[in-house]
Amino acid sequence: MSALFAPGAARLYTIAPGANFLDELARTLAQETGLTDDPEALADALVYVPNSRSKSALALALTRASSRGACLLPDIRALGDLETDEPPPSAETALADLPPVMPNAERIGQLTRLVMAYYERSGLAIPAASALSAARELARLLDQAALSGEIEWEKLRTLVPEGELSRHWQDSLRFLEIITQQWPAKLAEATAMDPYARRYAAALALTEAWRASPPQGPVIIAGSTGATPASRLLMQAALDLPNGLVILPGLDRDMPPEAWKEVSQAPSHPQFTLARTLASLGKTRGDVAIWPGAEAQASRASARRRLIHEALAPADRTADWTDRLAAMAPNADTARFVFDALDGLSLVETTDDTDEALAAALLLRETLETPDHTAALVTPDAGLARHVSALLRQWDVHVAPSAGQSLLQTPAGSFACLVMDWLADLSHPVRMMAVFNHELCRFDPALRGVLDQHFLRGPRVWDSLDSLVEHLETASEPERRKYTSYTDQDIADALNILDQARAALATTGLQDSDDTPLPGPDYFDRAAQLMQAVADPPAPWRGEDGAALSKFLRDLADMTAPLGPQSPVLFLEVFKAEAALASVQLANPHPRLAIWGPLEARLQSADRLILAGLNEGIWPAQPPADAFLPRAFRQAIGLSDPDERIGLSAHDFAQLAAAPNVTLITARRRDNKPAVASRWIWRLRTLARGALQDDAETILAPSPAADPRTWMAAMETAPPLPEGFSAEPRPTPPVEARPKSLSVTRIETLVRDPYAIYCQYVLRLNKLDPLNLPGDVRIRGTAIHKALERLEEDGQNKSVDGLLALLEEELRRSGEAEADIIALREKRREAAHDYLVWRADNQHQIEGRPITEEKGEITLQIGGEPFRLHGTADRIERRTGGQVAILDFKTGKPPSENQVRSGLSPQMPLQGLIARNGGYPGLGNHVSVAALTYLQIGTKFTVQEIGRPGKKDEIAIEDLIDQTEQELIGLLTRFAQPDHPYLSAPRPERVTYPSDYTRLARRDEWTSLATYDEVQD
Repeated sequence: MSALFAPGAARLYTIAPGANFLDELARTLAQETGLTDDPEALADALVYVPNSRSKSALALALTRASSRGACLLPDIRALGDLETDEPPPSAETALADLPPVMPNAERIGQLTRLVMAYYERSGLAIPAASALSAARELARLLDQAALSGEIEWEKLRTLVPEGELSRHWQDSLRFLEIITQQWPAKLAEATAMDPYARRYAAALALTEAWRASPPQGPVIIAGSTGATPASRLLMQAALDLPNGLVILPGLDRDMPPEAWKEVSQAPSHPQFTLARTLASLGKTRGDVAIWPGAEAQASRASARRRLIHEALAPADRTADWTDRLAAMAPNADTARFVFDALDGLSLVETTDDTDEALAAALLLRETLETPDHTAALVTPDAGLARHVSALLRQWDVHVAPSAGQSLLQTPAGSFACLVMDWLADLSHPVRMMAVFNHELCRFDPALRGVLDQHFLRGPRVWDSLDSLVEHLETASEPERRKYTSYTDQDIADALNILDQARAALATTGLQDSDDTPLPGPDYFDRAAQLMQAVADPPAPWRGEDGAALSKFLRDLADMTAPLGPQSPVLFLEVFKAEAALASVQLANPHPRLAIWGPLEARLQSADRLILAGLNEGIWPAQPPADAFLPRAFRQAIGLSDPDERIGLSAHDFAQLAAAPNVTLITARRRDNKPAVASRWIWRLRTLARGALQDDAETILAPSPAADPRTWMAAMETAPPLPEGFSAEPRPTPPVEARPKSLSVTRIETLVRDPYAIYCQYVLRLNKLDPLNLPGDVRIRGTAIHKALERLEEDGQNKSVDGLLALLEEELRRSGEAEADIIALREKRREAAHDYLVWRADNQHQIEGRPITEEKGEITLQIGGEPFRLHGTADRIERRTGGQVAILDFKTGKPPSENQVRSGLSPQMPLQGLIARNGGYPGLGNHVSVAALTYLQIGTKFTVQEIGRPGKKDEIAIEDLIDQTEQELIGLLTRFAQPDHPYLSAPRPERVTYPSDYTRLARRDEWTSLATYDEVQD
C-alpha cells in the first residue's frame, strides 16, 4: 500500500513532544496511503487511540488532511488508558462472547455487603457508611490487581513469619479474603466480570482472532504509552501483523544508555511506562523510528524537549546536570542552549490560587484578541478549572471544563440533594425553603415568599408539617406579625403552599418525620417521586443533567440494595458522597478555547497552552495510600508501584511543556495555606539558574506586556479619589424624614450607633430573623419576662418549682430546644430560688400589686416640634411613702453604673423620666422615683441598683434623671439640625453588641481596623 507497510520498514514509531501528535499522524497517513487523492484510502484501516476525545480529534485531523475536505474515515476506536473507565470497543467483546461487566454501582454494593458480612461473622457491627468506604478501597485494589497482571495473593501469608504475625495482620489477611476468595465466587454467581479483567480478556480474544485471520487493512495503535496489560497485548499483536503500526507518544530517544537503564527502576520517571512497554514488546529504543514527516518538528523542539527531560531526570542523576547540559549544547554554550530552550515557555508565580485562576482566565481571554488563535488550560485541579470557567463568564465567554461539571452543581443534581435533605426533616424551615426557592420547584414564588417572610422566621416552634400548619392556624396575631403587616389572604397563601407540600409528600408513601429504615431502592424511588411531585414537569429529568441524575439514582439503588433497610440519613450521605464524584457535560465546546484535565489533553494541541495547578499534591498528585497493604508487600505479590501514577503525570507534563507556546502557573498559597511549587518547577528553575545565573528568573518570566500579573494589577488600580473623600456614610436626611418618636432603648442606639437609627426609621430597613433561629438572647428574654409576669397572677404557684415550670413553659413556647432546657434546668432552678428569696425580702417595701409590662410615653419639645419618647417598664413597684421603683429584667449582663451615668445606657433614667412626668397610666402624675434596679435572671440571679446610697460619687436618682433629660434634649436637638449626620458607630468602643447594619455601612472598607487586617494578611 505504501512505504509505511513495505517489507523491512519500521513498525514502531514515536512522535516527539511538542509536535501536534494527531495532526502529524493524520498528515503522514494521508500522504502515505493516498488519502489526499482517494477518499476511501483508509476506509479499511483500524486505528486505536487512547480515549474518546482523541478519537474525535483524529477524525477531524484526517478530514482536514484529505485534500477534498471529506473522506471515508477508518474504524477509530478508543483503547482506554490507565486512568480512564472507558469500556473496550464492542467489537472486541463480541469476539470473545464475554460476560458483561458488573456495573460499578452494583459492584460497590455487593462488596459492601461482603464487608458487612465479614464484620457480622466477627461479632462486630460496622456502620453502613464505613462499609461503603471499605468497599470502594477494595474495588480500587481489585482494579490495581487487574492492571498489574498476575497477582500472587497466596504470598501474603508467607511475607511475615507465622510467629511474627500480629493480630492486626491476621485480621487483614482474613479481610482480604473478600477479594481473593469471596469476590471471584460472587462474580461467577452473577455471570459477570470486573471491568479491567474484561478489557484484558477482550484484547486477548482480539489478538487470537488476528492471528487466525489477519485483517486486510492497516492496524494502527497510536498515542498509547502501554500503561495497561491490555494495551501492551494489542501492541504486540499489531506489530506481528503485516500491516500493523505502533506510534508511541514522546519516547526519549536522546537519553544516554546508562540513564535509560535507571529509568526502569524509577516508576515516577516520565519514561518509565514507555520503557516497560518496550521491554514487554521485546524492543529497544533503537527499534523506534521518528514518525515520517515529524522530523522537522522534532528538530525545532529539540532544545526544549531535552531541557524538560533533564528537569524530570531521576533524582540520583541530578548531581551532574551542568555537565550533561554542556554536552547537549552546541559548542558547549550552555547559556545559549537553555535560553533557546526557554523561548516560548514562561513561568508565572501568583500569590494564591485565586490569582492563579484569574491569571489563567486572562490568558485565555487575551488569546481571543488574535483571530483564529486557540488556547487551552490544562490542570488536574477540578476546582481551579471551575473557577476559571466562572471567571470567563464575566466576559461572556463560555468554556466548560472538559471533565464536566459536578452533578451536585447542576440544577437537577442540586435539586435532588436539597429534596433528600428536606426528606430528613420535612418541617425544617431552612431545608423547606431551599427546596421551595429552587429554580426547578413549581410552587408559586409569591406564595413561598409570604410563607418565608411572615411565618417561618425566628425560632422553630413546630416539629412536623402538620404542627406547622396548626401553628399558623392557631397562633395569635402578635406571634405571627413580626416584620410587616399581613392579611388573611397571606395566611391562606401560606397554608396553601404547605398543603401542596403535604400532597406531594403523600404521593411518595413517606410519612412526615418518619425515620423508619428503608431498603435503598425504595428510598431513592420515593425521593425521585417527591422530586417529580414538587417540580414542573418534565423537570427534574430534562436536559443532560436530568438524564444523568435519573441514571445516577438507578445506580445508587443498585449500590445500596445489598445493604438492606437503612436510615434515610445514610442514603443522603451516600448520595452526597457519590454525586460529588459524578460529572455531567452540559455545554457545547468553545470553538477556540478549552479547559482540559491532563487525561483529556493527551494528544491535543493549541496555539497557547496554560499549565496550572503546578504545586506538590496537585500536579503531581500524591499516590493514594493503600488501605490494606504496605508498599513492600504490594511489590512482593506483584502489584504495581503507586509511583507509576506520578510517572504518567510527569509524561503528560513533559508532552505539554514541550509545546511551542506554554505558560506554567504555580501559586504560593492554596486553600489559604502555604503551597510548594511542583518538583518539576523546582528542577526547571534549578537548571535555568545553573545556566543563566541571575538572568534566569527574568528569562523565565513572561514579558511585562504579556504577563497576566501586569493585567491583574491594572484591573485593581482604581482612579484617584477626590481630596478629602471618605467612604464612611454620613447621611443627612431632611428634617421632616427624621424620626419624631423613639423608644428608650432606641435612644441608647442613637447614642451609640446613629446610622442604625437612620436605617431603621428613615430607610425603613429591618433585619429579618434567620430561618430556624437558634436560642436568641432577645427571644429568650421575652420568654422569661412573660414567665415572671405570669408569676404575679392570682392563683399561680409561687414556689421554686412553680416559677421553674413557668420559665420552662415559656422558653419551650419560644422555640428553645428541649435538650437545652434540660441541660440548664438546675442552674435555672437556683436562679428561680434566689429570685424568690429576693422577692420575699423586698415584699415589705411594696404597696399593692406590682405593675408589669407597663407602656408609657411623654412628649418633649425639640426645636419647637413635638418628640414622643416611649417605653415599656418590665416592673414598677409602689413603695411606702408614695415613691416608685422601676425594675428591668435582663437575661444577659446589665449595663454598668458608669455606662448609665455617662449617658451610654440611658434606658432606666429615661423610664424614670417618663414615670416622673406621668407617662405611665397606672402610676398617675408627678411620682417620685426612689430606685432604678436591674435584675439579671437566667442561669443566675443578680441585683444591680443604680445610684445606690453609699457608693463612691453617689448621685441621687432624681439628679440622674435630670441629667439624662438634659443630655437627651441636647442629643435630639443636634439630630434636628439638617446638616447633622447619622454616623456609623462614631466611637466603636461604645458598641458592645453586633449591629444589624454594619455591613450596610461597609465599615470594613473604611475603618482603620480593616486596614490593619489587610496589612496582617
